[in-house]
Amino acid sequence: MCGIAGYIGPHKVNLNNIKSTLNLMDKRGPDNQNYFLDKDKKFFKIFLHSRLSIIDLQNSSNQPFRFKDYSIIFNGEIYNYLELKKELLDKGHKFKTKSDTEVLLKSYIEYGFNCVKKFTGMWSFAIYDKKKNIIFLSRDYFGEKPLFYYYNNNEFIFASEIKFINSLKKINNQPNIKKIKFSLNLGYKSLHYDNETFFKNIYSVEPGHSIIINSQLGLKKINNKKLEKKKIKKNSYDEIVYNTKELIKKSLSLRLRSDVPIAFCLSGGIDSAFLASLAVKEFNQKIKTFSIIDNNKKYNEKKNIDKIIQDLKCENTQIKLKKNKNFLNRLQDLIIQHDSPISTISYYVHSFLSEKISKSGFKVAISGTGADEIFTGYYDHYLYHLSSLSNKKSYDQNLKFWEKNIKKIIRNSILKEPLSFSNKLLYEENISKHVYDSSEKFKKFCKINNKEKFFE
Repeated sequence: MCGIAGYIGPHKVNLNNIKSTLNLMDKRGPDNQNYFLDKDKKFFKIFLHSRLSIIDLQNSSNQPFRFKDYSIIFNGEIYNYLELKKELLDKGHKFKTKSDTEVLLKSYIEYGFNCVKKFTGMWSFAIYDKKKNIIFLSRDYFGEKPLFYYYNNNEFIFASEIKFINSLKKINNQPNIKKIKFSLNLGYKSLHYDNETFFKNIYSVEPGHSIIINSQLGLKKINNKKLEKKKIKKNSYDEIVYNTKELIKKSLSLRLRSDVPIAFCLSGGIDSAFLASLAVKEFNQKIKTFSIIDNNKKYNEKKNIDKIIQDLKCENTQIKLKKNKNFLNRLQDLIIQHDSPISTISYYVHSFLSEKISKSGFKVAISGTGADEIFTGYYDHYLYHLSSLSNKKSYDQNLKFWEKNIKKIIRNSILKEPLSFSNKLLYEENISKHVYDSSEKFKKFCKINNKEKFFE
C-alpha cells in the first residue's frame, strides 16, 4: 500500500505540516516520499506521496509522477497494465518506465474520465490536469483502497487516512456523534450505510466513484458502477464450473504480476487453499504461506492447513493465537490506524498475520477474502436462493437439500425458517432482527437515546 494526500485551496500549506504529514505516511510507503506544489491565480495545489514499491522498483517510477501538464499520485495496483500499455503503444503513446502508474496516467490522457472503466485492479488516485485546470480523483469499484476528503467550498483536502488530512491542514475536526450513535445502535454492519466517517465534515469517496474538482473548486461526483445489461447465457453445470475456474485462473495470473515476492495467506478453507494450489500447480510458483492457528477447537483448522502444505510442498509459517495481555493496547493501535472502530475481531486476528508477513520481508499477500460473498458462502444466501425458486418445480428438491445438509448446523432461529425469506411480510419483519441481532443489547449500554433505524 502507498499513501497519498493533497490540498487544493487559497492558503499556502506550511512546510512543517507537509513534512509532518509525510512522516505520518511513512508506514504506508517507506520506499520513497516526495511532494510537489503548484499555484494558479486562485489556488495552491499540493500532492504528497509515500511509496511502497511493487511494480518497477526504479526511482523513475517514484511519485508524484509527472508527464507534461499532468501529475499523478496513486495507491494501488492496475493488474491489467501490460494489456493497457500495449493498447496505448498502438495509439502512439511512449513510455519511460515499466510502471502501472505511468500506464494509469497515459490512460487518463487517452480516455479521460472513462479511463477507470478500462482498469482491472484496486486504486485510489488523484490526477492534476493542468491543461484543463482540474483535479480528478477516483476509487476502485469495491473500495479496496481508502480515500477520504474534507470540503468546505473554499478548501478541498484528501488523503488515504483521515489523520493525514488534519496533519496537512488543521481543520479542528470534531467527532461525528450521529455516526457514533448509528454504529453503537446497529453495529459494524451499518458502518458503510453512507459515506460519512466518525469525524464531522470528513467523508469517504464511495467505492466505484470519481470526483472532479474544477478551477473554481466546484465538486462533481461520477458513479462509475453503472453496468451494462447483458443477456445471461444458460450453461450446463460442467460449463459453469469450467468457466469459473478459468476466470479465477485469469484473475490470479494478473495478481501474480509483481517485482517483489508474494506471500499467500492459508486459512485451511476452500478459498485460500484453491488460490495457493493454482499458484503452485497451474503457474509453477514456489510459494510461502502464512496461517493463523486458533487455540479454540471450533476455529482451529490446523489439520486442513497441514494437509494442504503437504500436498503443495510449500513453506508455511504458523502464528498461534494466545491470550494477549496487551489486547486493549493492540486494539487501540488498530483503531488509531483505521481512524475508526474496527468492524470485527477478524481485524485484530489478521493484524498478527500481516505483522508476521511484513517482518518476513513480504510487501504483498494474496488471500481468499471475499469468496463467501461471491460464492454464496453464508447461510442466508441459500435462503435468498430458495426464495427465488418459490414458484418453480425445483423448489422442493432444493428445500430438501437445505434441510438435510444445512439446517441442522444453523443456530440462528430466523435462518432456520426458509419462509422468512420467501414471504415478503415475514422477511421485512425479521431481516433487520437477523442482520442487526445485537442492536437491542447495544442500546442497554448507551446513555444517549438511540432511535436510528437501518430500514426507513
